[in-house]
Amino acid sequence: MKAVIGVDIGSSAIKAVLFDLDGMSVLRTMRQPLHSRIFSLPAGYFEENPHVIRNQVFEILRKLSQFASDEAVTVEAIAFTGQMHGGLLVDSNLEPVTNFITWQDKRCDESGANGTTYVDELRAFAPLDPTGVGIHTGFLISTLYWLGRHGAIPANAAHVIGIYDWLTSLLVSKAITDISSAAAWGMFDPIAKTWRADLLDAAEIPLTLLPEVAEPGEFIGSIVPTIADELGLSRSLRIHASIGDTQAAYLGSECTPNEVLLNFGTGSQSMWETTRLDATAGTDIRYLQNGRYLACAPTLAGGEAYLIVANFFREVARDFSGHEISMPDALKVMDRLALESTSNGMMIDPIFRGSKFRKDSERGSITGLNPENFHPAPFIHALTEGMIEEVARPYFMRGEDKPLLGLVGAGMALRRNTALFAAAEARFSRSLRFARLEEEAAAGAAMLCLKR
Repeated sequence: MKAVIGVDIGSSAIKAVLFDLDGMSVLRTMRQPLHSRIFSLPAGYFEENPHVIRNQVFEILRKLSQFASDEAVTVEAIAFTGQMHGGLLVDSNLEPVTNFITWQDKRCDESGANGTTYVDELRAFAPLDPTGVGIHTGFLISTLYWLGRHGAIPANAAHVIGIYDWLTSLLVSKAITDISSAAAWGMFDPIAKTWRADLLDAAEIPLTLLPEVAEPGEFIGSIVPTIADELGLSRSLRIHASIGDTQAAYLGSECTPNEVLLNFGTGSQSMWETTRLDATAGTDIRYLQNGRYLACAPTLAGGEAYLIVANFFREVARDFSGHEISMPDALKVMDRLALESTSNGMMIDPIFRGSKFRKDSERGSITGLNPENFHPAPFIHALTEGMIEEVARPYFMRGEDKPLLGLVGAGMALRRNTALFAAAEARFSRSLRFARLEEEAAAGAAMLCLKR
């Protein structure tokens, strides 16, 4: 039997699948929590140790390689996906010269000498972006701008690269990214398929730092022999260009052009194929593959928002009763209460960490409180409705000119939350089917390895 490997380097874990492309089935899944976060940093700085990530990824690849060997499976190819927007700087040998600075980093919200935040300084250079991606703190272009303004770009920096692109680059020994990933950095035009040269010049980011850009899934070379030997893989193993995690989840969920995907992980997104390449309220346009595009409604109000509320209830129970409630028990009770109730007029806007489409100062809110609904069950029900509304409103406001034939659910935060599932079906007036493959993004990365 022949198979491929797809790897998803997420915000909290690394997931990988050994995937049979002929049977379109997962032969083996591996998941490992990330242990790379660096905590000895100022508040709002999010950095990870890239060496730790590399070691964890290589460990998973060795284990999948050994499993494949034991089961007489030949591994033919690998492709990566992962958390977008952030990145690191590497030298000419692709060795890191900075940490991996993630999409969660907020240093560009700091103010410079003129009192303007660094991200707003950078936005002033940017022309109107019809795709709606824009420039935000945590985007790689913003981070590079901050590093440049602080003289913090190492002299031996040769390339800037995303974290999963870096792993791809290591396997083929050249700095390379893909269209979807480069566009998520805020400095590449996915429609014209060119770097935003004027913006890069204004931000004083040299073009020499930029990697090669490939089509997602494009064959980009065979694995470096020494790495193949280290991982127990064939020296003829094909490496395919990567793709962003939202696009990978769409591919791995096996969506059709008339379906909307609701993907709930740490954050959440709704996405659907579109031929209109202009952004509308609450959406941005993302490159999928081979000239196809997605409209995407990204939000931070995903699984993390639910956990924030769960922790609130756990603290109330502990502070008032002295009893600790485990997170799994708290989530089980929340799910039951939400299903047994209605919101009864309460509305929760769950943007606890803000929104890329609203003012930077905007955060979550609760409205419609009254004596009848000010109870835990309506509160939790309203929370699930608010989480779904964040990804539903942009779809309905956009008004696509094709019928909505189906709703697809993906991501562990949705799979584990029956109340959230019910809220999604109610809002879209459609039955929701879960994606057949649970590690949708890793499976989507594997599907990039289909021979072209």
